[in-house]
Amino acid sequence: MNFRSENVNARYAREARLIRNPGILERQVDDTVFLVNPEDDTIFYLNPLSAGIWNLLAEPTTPSKAEHIVQQAFPDVPPDQIAADVSKLIKELENKDLVRRHG
Repeated sequence: MNFRSENVNARYAREARLIRNPGILERQVDDTVFLVNPEDDTIFYLNPLSAGIWNLLAEPTTPSKAEHIVQQAFPDVPPDQIAADVSKLIKELENKDLVRRHG
């Protein structure tokens, strides 16, 4: 029963619509993207893949949609790895209040 509950929660998390926190500032220096939280002046560095997902989150987006887009961009990478990487990034962005659930 606990296993099923975890699967339902994981599915919900993959289908939850997320969007950028509108209070976060974005700065681009050459090909590098930095996010600034003006509430505490924390600066976050985004690698190119993270920056691409950040761009997707300008509009409400689900993690599963982000996974699909990344999979199309990197067809040689195993889908399990992409799902894990996107999930990890989304959790980090949520934990740092850079993105929020929408709707």
